[in-house]
Amino acid sequence: MKATKNMTYQPPDPRVIAERGMKIYDRIFRAKYERESRGRFAAIDINSERAYVADYPEEALARARTAAPDGTFYLVHIGSRAAFKLSRRTGRVSRRSI
Repeated sequence: MKATKNMTYQPPDPRVIAERGMKIYDRIFRAKYERESRGRFAAIDINSERAYVADYPEEALARARTAAPDGTFYLVHIGSRAAFKLSRRTGRVSRRSI
């Protein structure tokens, strides 16, 4: 009888995706894209090192997923420090009397 391997899927670590994506962007795409496509979005496949550029993040990711359905993507807002800003709400809520 043939032994089977444990086929548990391990998603990639987001920090690894971000680190690889930033390095690929800096090395291959930054100079050209920031000159020609500032304000647009690039979805970078960290495995193939291909980039898919569009005006909206959803569009860039859709193009990338169509071209590479099994890809792992890093999204960058071209010319910005980050694609999205994260914020956290505090537990305080202000209430007005009616």
